[in-house]
Amino acid sequence: MLSNVSGTQMDYDTFKKEFDTIPQLKNIVAQFDGRGLTLKTKEKPEATNSQPTSAGGLDASAKRAAAKSLKQPG
Repeated sequence: MLSNVSGTQMDYDTFKKEFDTIPQLKNIVAQFDGRGLTLKTKEKPEATNSQPTSAGGLDASAKRAAAKSLKQPG
């Protein structure tokens, strides 16, 4: 999940131990769980939608992007 934090890869349990022992992490991490973490910021995080609205829409977007990259001079 996390890499390059304290120079090691971390899973939830490892990060939890670090979070509990390093007070500075409490100043920058708003929350964390098994899927990731949220940093403390002045702005509210944007809602994310990791699921595409439809598979067809995603396929069409990929095809348009591929077509554009083929048209551009290399």
